[in-house]
Formats: sequence, C-alpha cells, structure tokens
Amino acid sequence: MATACNRNTVLNLMRGAAHRMAITDGDRHFTRVGTLVHKRIFCTKTTIGFRQQMDHTVPPKEFKWTPGNMINENFKLGDNGHVCVVLNRQIQVPAHVVKSLWKNAAVRCAVDGGSNHWREFLLGQGVIKRPKGAPATGGPFEPLDVITGDFDSITEETVDFFKSTPKIHTPDQDATDFTKAITVLQPVMAQRKIHDVIVFHDTSGRLDQVMANLNTLYKAQKDNCNVFLLSGDSITWLLRPGKHTIQVPLDLVKTQRWCSLMPVGSMAHNVTTTGLKWNLYHTQMEFGGMVSTSNTYSTEFVQVETDANLIWSMGAYDFEEKLRQTSK
Repeated sequence: MATACNRNTVLNLMRGAAHRMAITDGDRHFTRVGTLVHKRIFCTKTTIGFRQQMDHTVPPKEFKWTPGNMINENFKLGDNGHVCVVLNRQIQVPAHVVKSLWKNAAVRCAVDGGSNHWREFLLGQGVIKRPKGAPATGGPFEPLDVITGDFDSITEETVDFFKSTPKIHTPDQDATDFTKAITVLQPVMAQRKIHDVIVFHDTSGRLDQVMANLNTLYKAQKDNCNVFLLSGDSITWLLRPGKHTIQVPLDLVKTQRWCSLMPVGSMAHNVTTTGLKWNLYHTQMEFGGMVSTSNTYSTEFVQVETDANLIWSMGAYDFEEKLRQTSK
C-alpha cells in the first residue's frame, strides 16, 4: 500500500468484511456473507440446459488461463497485480518464485499459522527482524499487509515478529480460516480491480485439509475472483461451466508433465477436451464413474468445455526436480 491513507482505507474494507461475516449470538457465530439461503440450481444441470450449452444454442462463457505467468515468465497475474496468501503449511514453492510473486503482489496476507511459516521463510532467506522504529517498507521483501484468522495457531514469537502488521480476527467456526481470509480480501480486490489470488498451500498429508482447500475454491468463485493453489509441485484452480483455453508452458508439454480434471462435488454431464494426450468427448464425469488423472499434453493449448464445475490441477515446471535436488 503506497500511503498510510490508502492502507487505512484497505484495512477498513477488510475489517468491514470480517464484521459482516459473523453475527454473534452468545457464544455462537452464524455465517452471513450476503449469499442466498436456498440452494443454487444451475440450468446446465438439467437435460435441456446442458444440451443447449454444449450445442451452443446458448453460447458458453469463455475463459483464458496462462499459468506460465505464475511460475516461469512474468510472475504476475492481472493488470493490477494479484493477492498473495500464505496458509498454515511449510512453503515448498521454490524461493525465487515466491520472491517474484511476493514482489509483484498488490496485497499480501498471511492466514493465522501461515504467519509462522512466512516468518520461517524470511529467516531462512536471511531476513532479520527490523529494529524498533525502522520503516515498514524496503528490504528484500515487502511487508505483510494483514494477518487474518481465529489466531489459534499463530505463536507468540510470530506475533512479536509482526508486531506492526494489522491483524483481523475472524472467529466464525463455520468456515475455515482460508475461506474467511478470502471474504476479508474481496472488498479490497473489488475496489482495486484485482481479480487473482495466489495461495502458497503445500499439503499436510491430511485429506480433510486438502478437501477444505478445494471447497474454498468453490465458495470463492466469482467473475472477479480467481483463486490459484500453488504448491511445491502443482497449480490447482476451478474451471467453471463454459469453454476454457489453458496455455500450457512449452516446457511442460515437452517433458509430458501431468495434468488432471476432477468433478469434485457434483456430476459434470458433458465434458469435451482438446490438446490432451487422452481427450474426452461429450463425457459424463463423476466420482464412481469417469475422472481424468495422470493425463498429459499433446499441444500447447488445451481446451476444456464443461457444463459443471471441474478442478484442474497440473504439474508445475521444474518444481519437483528442484525439490529432489534440495533433498539430496
């Protein structure tokens, strides 16, 4: 944030979102974030709806994705920059990628225990705590803009290390700290016309946490909010109903890195792909039926046309090799 005035405006927007998130009744917290109470029903889940979309009676919405901008080219998403979020897992993304994405971010947030891991990352990069009274900007890393969460994981050492960083308490236990952080950030993103969130999120080995992170992708989906899960070996995001063009870095194509399409949460009645080694043609996808894992590429441009939400995940160039070399 360039000025104190702008910083205060941003923090007020975040705090306002946090206050709207929970309405206290004694010791209970109820989620109230302006969503409809009734279950959403998509016309594309009906026979007529998805036939119209796939037959282009109703033109499908089109999306274009350039994941290479995150990992080996510009290290920046969007004209107005992106948001960086650190979750409560050890950061295994290569340091040069983290540094570049962090530098080019417009907003930087740590989620509860994620601040512990960000502190460890900074110390591992030789960044020492600034003396008292030193300016909050400058140095090799831009400072955190905010720390959010219910604060059951952040340590006293980390609280002291980030003493001057604003902290927003989100106590609602009906949502994960990750989901609540996205809710806090969205008003700022809307004001500053930022559409992309890059999340450092390496998995813990716990399936429930993996699924909770995927659930946040579904809950956060909006026309102006794209959330990418970036780990030490993969990039994952949500493909909404429509026609998607994914420009795959050529190195991934040449090395035949893996990719996958997963119908998490509901059936996709009609999925067609081009540019994969094993393509789908008007395929019905669901758990207990067809899923696409351990696929790879036949060309630089992959197209996915779907009538329902799908999770797209892909191996990230050079990440796994760097980790193997580091572990030796």
